[in-house]
Amino acid sequence: MPLHRLFWVITAVALTACASRTATPVTPSGQRITLDAPSLVAGGSDTVRFGHMHTGEIAVLPLVFENKSPQPIVITGYDRTCGCTTLDYDSQPIKPDEQRAARLTFDARGAHGWQLKLIKIRLAGAAEPHRIYVEAEVE
Repeated sequence: MPLHRLFWVITAVALTACASRTATPVTPSGQRITLDAPSLVAGGSDTVRFGHMHTGEIAVLPLVFENKSPQPIVITGYDRTCGCTTLDYDSQPIKPDEQRAARLTFDARGAHGWQLKLIKIRLAGAAEPHRIYVEAEVE
């Protein structure tokens, strides 16, 4: 078989193999934070538990923001009671029935004992922020 025909046969086989695959949607994993219509009006709350940690340890937990409201939701920012917590999130709109991954970090450097921190997540168009209480037991 001439080399140019072999090239076209290999290309056709490769394209056929790629075309036959169906994309499987990937669901983000982590603790679910549900945002719904009532929580946009009155504000909602969730608790995230980091469990037992050692002083000096930095822990990261995945979160999944799930939009159960009839409108798109945009995280516009957050306020926190302590610089030891940070939230990494995507500021793109979360459409109804969609999910968006985020990461919550707790820095236990200098902390001892039971810790309770508050993060207020600001949402575009929401009357009240969504509150996330962060708990950890630091030894």
